[in-house]
Amino acid sequence: MRTSTPTARRQWFVLIILMPMITMLLLTVSGVFVWSPLNCSHEEVDINTGRVRHTKYFLFCQIGDRTEDTWVSRASSKSNRSPDWHRVNTFSPGVGHSPHYNFHGAIHQIATIERSDNMVRFDPGARRKIADMLLMLWQNGGSDCDANEFVAEVARTAIQLHESGAMVLTESDVPAD
Repeated sequence: MRTSTPTARRQWFVLIILMPMITMLLLTVSGVFVWSPLNCSHEEVDINTGRVRHTKYFLFCQIGDRTEDTWVSRASSKSNRSPDWHRVNTFSPGVGHSPHYNFHGAIHQIATIERSDNMVRFDPGARRKIADMLLMLWQNGGSDCDANEFVAEVARTAIQLHESGAMVLTESDVPAD
């Protein structure tokens, strides 16, 4: 009768259990399973309030979740509505781009408006009107596409006011949809 030695058992353990686990981990970290919950992070926007959520997954387990207020959520008059989260981006290690989602440009749109506000201060009425208009365009359009022209027009207006020496963008300066 043959008995296995501790060394032989250890070799079998490494071969059968440990090696597949290490291989899977290396493939996951290296980005072979692109955009899968094996190793990815998601960015989402709440189209009712303008908040942004960042979620991290590793080995199909959520390991992080952070929700942050944005310029839109702070300025909007609709900040106490129930959330309606939509995916914006998905990132994986070794991949420099994300699949295209319906709200793929939403975080950039928020940042563009915030930069415009930093260039020429928006008064509270203008802030509220711009934030509410952006949220309405997202909700009614089902994507960020309908808001592109509005965001560009807000930025153009802010640049024109800045170049003319104005210090404040008022509610009457806000472009109509």
